[in-house]
Order: sequence, then C-alpha cells, then structure tokens
Amino acid sequence: MRKQLLLLTFALFWAFTTNAQEGERLKVTAGVRVNPFVMYDFEGNKTEMTRIHAELGAMFNKKTYLSVGYTPYVNSIYNFNEYWLSGFENKIPVSWVVAEEYMFDENKFILQSGPNFKLGNVGNAFVFLFTPVDNIDWGLKVGAFIPLNVVLFKK
Repeated sequence: MRKQLLLLTFALFWAFTTNAQEGERLKVTAGVRVNPFVMYDFEGNKTEMTRIHAELGAMFNKKTYLSVGYTPYVNSIYNFNEYWLSGFENKIPVSWVVAEEYMFDENKFILQSGPNFKLGNVGNAFVFLFTPVDNIDWGLKVGAFIPLNVVLFKK
C-alpha cells in the first residue's frame, strides 16, 4: 500500500510535466534544506523543531518540482512533489505540495500536503496537514524551507 501510494503520487505529478507546452525548461538541483517548523496536534500540543535535509530535485517548466531527500536526524527518506499554482513572475508564487516520508527506525510512513509560498530568494513558508498512513492522526505543520542548493543542470 505504501509503495503504491508513493508511485501514484509521483505518477500524478509526472503527468503535469509531460503535458507542458513547447519551450519547457529543466533545472536539476542538489543541496540541503534547513527546515524550521512547529507541529501542532489537535489536542492542543505543539512542538518546535528544525531539521536538515539532503535533497536532489528537478524543476520542470517552472511549474512542477519533484525531489527525493534524506533527513539524518529521523533516518527518513522522502519524496516532495510540488505544483506551482501561480508562477514565479507573481509577487508571491504559491504552490501545492504532496509529500511522503518513510521513517526507517520507526517503520512509519507519513503523508503531508498543503500550500507553500515562495518568499523571494530566502526560501519558502508552508502550512501542511500531515498524518501517519497506518493510523490516521492529523496534525498541522507550519514552517519554512531555506534552501542551500547548487544547480547541477539547466536546459
């Protein structure tokens, strides 16, 4: 079930890229993301934390971003799928994210989704709902992504 959900999400976002018009561009990046955030559960508890992720990603036609990454602190691998609803020519570009994470040590699969807002060159702010897949228990994540990336390839 976990693998099928991951493959389905990837396939849906891949479909966005294959329907792009002529002149599409590809940008491949690698690097780290600093990710400060606050997690809220719906019993009123909150937890503040910061994570560092290593990531390899590709932006297609300045609309779709797909990446895979690793978070050492929680020993997890993730897939980050993002579709930009309003483009980078707008003052505050907005995207929708669907991300999956597998935590090896806890044998836990997490699904999260929500809006993401580009804040100039400093990074992104986000608001995501998240839940473990095997035991639905919704929570809210509010935070930022601060990318420290290099461009490996641009077309």
